[in-house]
Amino acid sequence: MSDRLPSDFVRGWLGIVAIQQTCASAYPSLAGAAPHLFCQPPPSSPILLYKAWRDVLGKDPNYPAQQIGDCVSFGHGHANDLLQCIEIAVGAPDEYRETDTEFIYATSREVAGILGQGDGSYGAAAVKAMTTIGMVSRQMLGKDGTYSGQRAKQWGQTGAPENVKEEAKPFKLGGAAQVSTWDELVAALSSGYPVTICTNQGFTLHRDNDGFVQAQGVWGHCMSIAAVRFDREGACILQSWGPNVPDGPLGLGQPNFSFWAERPVIEGILAEGDSWALSKAPGFVKRVIPKHWQYHDAA
Repeated sequence: MSDRLPSDFVRGWLGIVAIQQTCASAYPSLAGAAPHLFCQPPPSSPILLYKAWRDVLGKDPNYPAQQIGDCVSFGHGHANDLLQCIEIAVGAPDEYRETDTEFIYATSREVAGILGQGDGSYGAAAVKAMTTIGMVSRQMLGKDGTYSGQRAKQWGQTGAPENVKEEAKPFKLGGAAQVSTWDELVAALSSGYPVTICTNQGFTLHRDNDGFVQAQGVWGHCMSIAAVRFDREGACILQSWGPNVPDGPLGLGQPNFSFWAERPVIEGILAEGDSWALSKAPGFVKRVIPKHWQYHDAA
């Protein structure tokens, strides 16, 4: 079992404040924006969107650990990476490019009006930046495209360079909708839309035999959700601290940088008000995901 403590890990969500609420008001709830996504009866098989990475890339991403309080950009950048692979897997003629997190971090702080202040950001500010300013890939930044906490810190203070913002304009996120209930989460994932979460809920750092961890303590952290299951109701959360955190067994083939959390805990996180379904298109179209994403096998 790991001897690391939750306090050892960098986070960076600033919580629910006026600017977050202002950004959030620009986006509808998923229930209001896309009532057609809700299934009756609701699904009973697991929805494992993380399998899209393996279908498209042949493996899970090897993400580095965040180095400063830029978790909001990791949660949204990783969710956008997964969204790209989902789109490709269901037939979009796209090519995968890993999302640059430092750019999301800087532009989210720009739209939130907190450039020049201490580390951190908001989920609502990230989706506003992604839908209005755009995004860049690590490949677009060339040899400097690998993650740099120093660059995140600098851009988070002064803003992203204007030439990079120009490159980002053609690559805007199509749409976002607020997810605040379990039913909205299931509806989003059922049609292949990953969900980012921002929360003060902390967790233990050792997975049980099913890959679950227990709610414990207080974090100010942003992550994303890539799967739900219904035999033991819960959701699979992707973190931003590198591989094998938490430690312990993996359930339903989850990535090693993830953990499962029970449904009541997830409902509490969503109720905090800063969780978002991401869509490449302006709207949320109901679609059928591949059948093998709805059961566990060795893949």
